[in-house]
Amino acid sequence: MSNEEPLKTATDGVALVAEVIKAAGDSPQVKEAAGNLGQSAVTLTKAINNVLVPLAAINFAFDKARIYFAEKFQQDISEKAQAIPQEHIVEPKASIAGPSLQGLAFAHEEPDLKEMYLNLLATAMDGRVAFTAHPAFVEIIKQLDSDEARLVREILQSPTALPIVQIRRTNKDGSYHVLVQHLLDLRNDSTGVAVEDKNLPVMVDNWSRLGLVEVAYDRKLSDEAYNSWVDQRPEFIRLKNEPQTDESSIKYQKGLFKRTELGKRFAKAIGLQ
Repeated sequence: MSNEEPLKTATDGVALVAEVIKAAGDSPQVKEAAGNLGQSAVTLTKAINNVLVPLAAINFAFDKARIYFAEKFQQDISEKAQAIPQEHIVEPKASIAGPSLQGLAFAHEEPDLKEMYLNLLATAMDGRVAFTAHPAFVEIIKQLDSDEARLVREILQSPTALPIVQIRRTNKDGSYHVLVQHLLDLRNDSTGVAVEDKNLPVMVDNWSRLGLVEVAYDRKLSDEAYNSWVDQRPEFIRLKNEPQTDESSIKYQKGLFKRTELGKRFAKAIGLQ
């Protein structure tokens, strides 16, 4: 078997799943299945149980993914869908369901990413809010790693702008060099102790690239929003204590960090609002 064959198998599987979903709307069996949720609040329609799950399991040539779709997917998606009134259950669009199944095949062992995919599928199945589920959201999830997914979930849940700073080495003439980009007040959830993450600047740039957040250093919140934490950050303290030999000084530039309109809609589609 060539190196390209497993990838081709997976790609063909995704395409086939998408075609089945697309064709399902005209199937009498699928239409009859729409009433099944009325009989059991935790059982998804036959369209999912009997069509999507087997195809997803068979066509992805990965043992763990096959086991997940065969043994756990039905329960997971049923739990997400059970709160949807029977009369509002709709078939998810192929452009969302197909790629989401592909994403789950690779991410079902990563809880935060898995949660995003399942919630997006459930949103696409709820006729009351299905319009908020955009195909682009699947691609956004695919471009997050598990650490990012956990952190961005917290960011997207904030209804207001958050303080963010750059730490700079500033010269007497006003010129500067950025030493730390996109510093947020990250803390351990259990202890409240400040946590450093060297990947944070890349994460923030990625979220900005994906259109989820906006970062601006020409605007700021009230001074209290920064003074209460920046001076105590280990990154700032460490740089502040380094000897400065050229009459430069370590300062920070205040900025703000907030969700975009796309970020708000993405948050709603993956169950954060």
